Amino acid sequence: MFTTRNILIAVVAGILGCIANSIAITVVTGTPVMGLILSAGREFWSVVFALALIPIFARMGGAAAWITGIVVLNLLATLSAKLIWGAAAPWGLVFIFNGIYAIVATAVYALARKPAH
Repeated sequence: MFTTRNILIAVVAGILGCIANSIAITVVTGTPVMGLILSAGREFWSVVFALALIPIFARMGGAAAWITGIVVLNLLATLSAKLIWGAAAPWGLVFIFNGIYAIVATAVYALARKPAH
């Protein structure tokens, strides 16, 4: 399940999801995008959360894995942003921005991994 390949795919998925999230935040709020993208903490936690995709896709298939991955990543990112790091934006906005991260990370992981045969 936790192969080097799957871990690397999850790392890339987390990074690309974080970049998509950063671009969305910049478009809406005008925050400088490079400051968000180059934030080591944001990238680290985006990767850590994306690692949850490995067991999700190993144990589930099809739409169930996609939906579970998106929901789990969105909840992890949103709850940590609001409750741990004190994001000042309203809950709904944080949920939407983190939904972008979750969708992109899940899509990258799902499309890059080898399906089980």
